[in-house]
Amino acid sequence: MKRAAKTEKSAKKINLGVIGTGWPGQQHARVMSDIAEAHLYACADLDEARRAEFHATYAPQKCFGDYHALLQDPKLDAAIICLPNFLHFPAALAALEAGKHVLCEKPPTMNAAEMKVLHEEAARRGLIYYFSRQFRFTPGMRAAKGLIEAGRLGTIYHAKATWVRSRGIPQGIGGWFTEKKRSGGGALIDIGVHALDSAWYLMGNPRPLAVSAQVYRNFEHLVQDPVFDVEDAAFAFIRFENGAVVQLETSWAGNLPDDIPQGQYFGREINNSVVYGTRGTIRLKPLTLFEDQSGALVTVPVDLPDDTDSFELQLRNFLDAVRGRAEAINNANQAVKLMEMLDAIYASSVSGREVPIV
Repeated sequence: MKRAAKTEKSAKKINLGVIGTGWPGQQHARVMSDIAEAHLYACADLDEARRAEFHATYAPQKCFGDYHALLQDPKLDAAIICLPNFLHFPAALAALEAGKHVLCEKPPTMNAAEMKVLHEEAARRGLIYYFSRQFRFTPGMRAAKGLIEAGRLGTIYHAKATWVRSRGIPQGIGGWFTEKKRSGGGALIDIGVHALDSAWYLMGNPRPLAVSAQVYRNFEHLVQDPVFDVEDAAFAFIRFENGAVVQLETSWAGNLPDDIPQGQYFGREINNSVVYGTRGTIRLKPLTLFEDQSGALVTVPVDLPDDTDSFELQLRNFLDAVRGRAEAINNANQAVKLMEMLDAIYASSVSGREVPIV
């Protein structure tokens, strides 16, 4: 995977602090050395051994056991929050209140109400709130977005978003993935959010109007976690203001047919989006454009852009937004709408009815 060429050094580097030094935090840290204006200033983690390992690998200037102490450091410019889901909101709010810009791992928060508070706080203080969705920056997504913006699909009216696994329930890591009060949800909020956001982003982020959905918990017997009170599958139909719709299918576990390919870790797996328009259709994996040419449906080869690391491109956009050079691609307003859709999926499943998003 390529790294983008270093930008010219700015007058002042942006001091970044990584809160939570597990796998997501490591991905953000490893690309900083390739961005001239990014400085890994500090990290914070309650786990002393993990903190020490992170320091040995990435060499931040400072390390903290308590992220509140990090946020009070006047030299810190921005916090990158990579904590379990239930800590996203308090950590992001504390960072904004301390005057720091925020890049937060997905899901942005546990619900839309929390995300609205962060949106308002960031706007009031003139700070950037940015949610991490590095998949928007993969070569396939960038190529697909370019074709759509060039009008190759015509008017988009439908999309299908899928991330399903046959045996992929997260285990361990303190058991919080399967405990609703700490995760906010199961397969939907873990992997479904990725599938939904990919399709929604390619559609141009239209405003959601209503959701009809059902979630299920059928496979808790496959794991030994002491608490399992979240869904392992979710299916939704979402209507948008512009008349378009999206179908979402996501699951941690299911008895998938044997013609579905094996994934790297979680048994049989499909992770794909298909976007339909009046002139053409695009499928993400493998990236393919199906286009109407004089009434005939033609499969058109698609060239991928460079394979620059998606975490690096995302961080560059975040820093550009902090500097005021570019709009944040993953912005707070979109984070609110995304959480509203997730909330409505759960609400529709409980009520058995379509739920409006006001």
